Amino acid sequence: MNCPFPDETLKAVVSYLRRTGQTIACEEGAYLLAKGRPNSAVIAQACADGAVTLSVDGSLLVCGTQILTELDTAKIRRRVEDHLRKFASKQDIIRIAACLGLSLQ
Repeated sequence: MNCPFPDETLKAVVSYLRRTGQTIACEEGAYLLAKGRPNSAVIAQACADGAVTLSVDGSLLVCGTQILTELDTAKIRRRVEDHLRKFASKQDIIRIAACLGLSLQ
């Protein structure tokens, strides 16, 4: 499954870039941090291309630079569970379980 980044993650990246006076630039097909104002279109494309990734501990890696995020994981979890409860079919739940590597009994 190729899932887009959640809005909260994009907001955290843009907030970090604004605080540090940086932006993500694309030069010769490679993304890097540069001085300037953040461009949301380039940031969204960088996320889609893998220049922004989530690490195991919940922090974000932006062009190789680790930034700590203050994502409310409990709120995100509740929203995901609520959405699955209301809208997911059995097939969707089985597919998600398989992606997560859970054994099905």
